[in-house]
Amino acid sequence: MSEIRDVFVETSFGRLHAIYGNSQASGVPMVFIPGMLGKAEDWQNDFASFSEHPCVAISLRGRGRSDFPSSGFSVYDHANDIKAVVAHLGLQRFVLVGFSQGALYAVAYALAHPESIMALVIQDKVLKQRKFGKEWVERARNHPSAKSEQFLWGIANDSQDLNLLEECRLFSKTPTLILKGGNSAMMMEEDLAEMKEVFKNSKIEIFPLSGHDVSSPDYDLYVRTMKRFLNKISQAH
Repeated sequence: MSEIRDVFVETSFGRLHAIYGNSQASGVPMVFIPGMLGKAEDWQNDFASFSEHPCVAISLRGRGRSDFPSSGFSVYDHANDIKAVVAHLGLQRFVLVGFSQGALYAVAYALAHPESIMALVIQDKVLKQRKFGKEWVERARNHPSAKSEQFLWGIANDSQDLNLLEECRLFSKTPTLILKGGNSAMMMEEDLAEMKEVFKNSKIEIFPLSGHDVSSPDYDLYVRTMKRFLNKISQAH
């Protein structure tokens, strides 16, 4: 595996941080979007697991080593962060991987830039959002990536009721891997059925021992599942 390097991208509000590894690998590129308060480094172990693929992981605004603005925390603002990083790196087409809330941000980006999407991986997230309120801010205060009250309220104030699923019919032919933790309440059977109907070229995998983090406790199973999917994408291109 090539050395992982830091990438900093200048934006109108400050710098975004990403990490980039396996840059000389010949496989299809992968772009990883962390969960709500996650950071790029959360995906670092995956770079070694998918060493055949150039890998990029992004710390969205306010997370990790990225700066945060005084406002601008909508789903679409976060999608613009993805746009800024992939444009900076010159990535034309790639597999976009989103975990939890990161999957919503990833899909918002994909809907605006479908030409760049080779495949989608949606990890334990329905593509819907309810506006966040005081209760969410109070719960999120204890997260290690919750940098400030201003940051959390920025997310809550700019959130909105949102349902991107119907728009995703645009990706009816796009290879899509939908992963669910067997012990997670994030996605119900009816959610999976609805997603399967929209993403017609999709594969749903349920990890029976996992909670919300589908890669734990059986990381090897997670990697094998992802690699089977990636191999099919590679063969098609």
